Amino acid sequence: MTLARIIVENLSTPAAAATETLRKTVALDGYLRLPVDPYAVAQHLGLKPQKLALEPNIDGLLVKDKQGEPFKAVTDMFASEHRQRFTIAHEIGHWVHKYQNIPDDKVLGRVESRDDTSSKGIDPEEIWANRFAAALLMPAAIVRRHWGEGRTREELAEMFGVSRRSMDVRIATLGLQ
Repeated sequence: MTLARIIVENLSTPAAAATETLRKTVALDGYLRLPVDPYAVAQHLGLKPQKLALEPNIDGLLVKDKQGEPFKAVTDMFASEHRQRFTIAHEIGHWVHKYQNIPDDKVLGRVESRDDTSSKGIDPEEIWANRFAAALLMPAAIVRRHWGEGRTREELAEMFGVSRRSMDVRIATLGLQ
């Protein structure tokens, strides 16, 4: 029996792609449980999440190194839990945006890596993957609702399983300050 492959079709914005990804993976019943589990999202999409010891300054990788094997979304096992969660979401973003239609029999090697330059806001693909990751882990409507209810930044960061810095950036990006 072959499993139906999940394809994310709405790539108009990272937020739209993240919303569709959530709906097709971990919110099938219409309910999203917080914090979002990016490892479960990856697995539903057919990616293989892995934690490995990576080179210094490399937080994660997206690798397709064997024919007939799935893409691997790799995080640095020594990074903080929050960093690993964001990195997996970031690598999912790359896969959704550029690689989801690659045939299983294709070998590409290491196709993307999240490193110190990823967050500098220079490379359009890195910007897209970062925005996707933020929208996947911290969906705008849910952040807005809880912010409107008076939750603190610390409460929101804990609720969404992200660092306080990531929540601060998301709040600013959503214009909630």
